[in-house]
Amino acid sequence: MSYCHDCDEEYEPGTILCPECGGKLTGADNDTGTASGWSTDESGSDDTSGWSSNDSARTDTSGWTTDTSASDDTSGWSSTDSTEDDSGWGSADATATSGAATAHREPGPTAASEPRYHDRDIFEFSFAFPLGKGGKPLLIDSVLLLLSVLLVPLLFSYGYSYRVGRAAARGDGDVPSFDDWGGLGTDGLLLVGVYLGVVLAISVLVAAFLGAIAVVGESSALMLTLLAIGTLLVFACVYVAGAIVPVLIGTGSLTETFSNGRLLEFALSRHYLKGVVLLFVFWIILSIAASIAAVLLAITVFGIVLLIPLYFVFTAYTANLAFAMWGYIYNEAAAAGDVEPVDPDASLGLR
Repeated sequence: MSYCHDCDEEYEPGTILCPECGGKLTGADNDTGTASGWSTDESGSDDTSGWSSNDSARTDTSGWTTDTSASDDTSGWSSTDSTEDDSGWGSADATATSGAATAHREPGPTAASEPRYHDRDIFEFSFAFPLGKGGKPLLIDSVLLLLSVLLVPLLFSYGYSYRVGRAAARGDGDVPSFDDWGGLGTDGLLLVGVYLGVVLAISVLVAAFLGAIAVVGESSALMLTLLAIGTLLVFACVYVAGAIVPVLIGTGSLTETFSNGRLLEFALSRHYLKGVVLLFVFWIILSIAASIAAVLLAITVFGIVLLIPLYFVFTAYTANLAFAMWGYIYNEAAAAGDVEPVDPDASLGLR
């Protein structure tokens, strides 16, 4: 039945307008719906009274509907793309509006580790770093130096000092442990080989200039020129050769150190010059401190007994401090973008 609220009268089904007042009757069907109260159309629609469907919608036995066109439904659930399960809940290709959507993500490749840079100043870092892990590695290194008369322990000590510098270049916050004796021995042997090669090359250069001076004769005016050139050239070679250690620490490779001009580039940088100056400053500070400590120990009976073991501790400490400083310098150069940063996951060993 159709009903008019204004006139409080009922009329036959199918009547749209009230014959008395002309108002629209409640329950009347119009040209876009049916008398049942469920509305359908052939395009997207807004339905504020019930469930919406169109010409492509399907209704299952439970009464839920889905459609394949865009629609706005403020009173129920909506879904698209005609995907439907047996329970009557609709689903779409990419989104589900029946609750909180959960996206499945395939695990991607692990991101490369970001470079680490030190936040302490170089003085604090260089003096404190060798004392890491409670000083235990330093004591082991001191014992190795004490046994250096056997030569083999000296290789392990050299190898460990290199790894201290390498750890500093990686941005590590603590010194490495003595947990790879074979690697330490190999690193120490490679370092000794590099040292001997540099000494041999410089010795040959010096011998060549001395031979040239001898041939020219001491009374010749050319002798002074050769002596000046030879002195400058030897000094330049020694200066550049000193950059081998920090570049070895940074690259971790003999091949990379002596290829692509890396060594010369770093030797001519401000970072290397800063390191040379600081190494001289550190040497003065440590020498003064060692002298004062030796005098204080020498005036006591028990202090004299401690002088010998403390000498080896001091020697190990100064060596590790120097390598830690060079590692810090290389890390600082990487932070400035002047050299390639060291991967935090890179090996501590020399290859």
